[in-house]
Amino acid sequence: MAKSVTINELTPDAQNAAVESFAKFYLDKFSNEGLDVIAQIDGTGHIADINQWLIDNPALSSEARIAGLLVARQDNFVELLSVLKTTFNESGIPDVSWSDWFKEQETKIPQGR
Repeated sequence: MAKSVTINELTPDAQNAAVESFAKFYLDKFSNEGLDVIAQIDGTGHIADINQWLIDNPALSSEARIAGLLVARQDNFVELLSVLKTTFNESGIPDVSWSDWFKEQETKIPQGR
């Protein structure tokens, strides 16, 4: 059975792979106003830093935004993934797909007034 590790336990290459896969997922949620679940978990301000970069670079294509995020906001993503307490295999692939992780987190949000 493959060992599950946190973002901080990954090799630099695996960490880059993990951040890239999450950044693609994140950009989709950002573009479709779907960051509420992540924002409720993040109390560190990393979402604000990531979002500010995205707001400052609206004309870039999705591919260019991902590439820019990986350069400009890599540390924010690593810290955010640490706060989210997600785990990965040793290659940086999340143990649970991002869409399944998101659905699971949605069910944990308290409902009501």
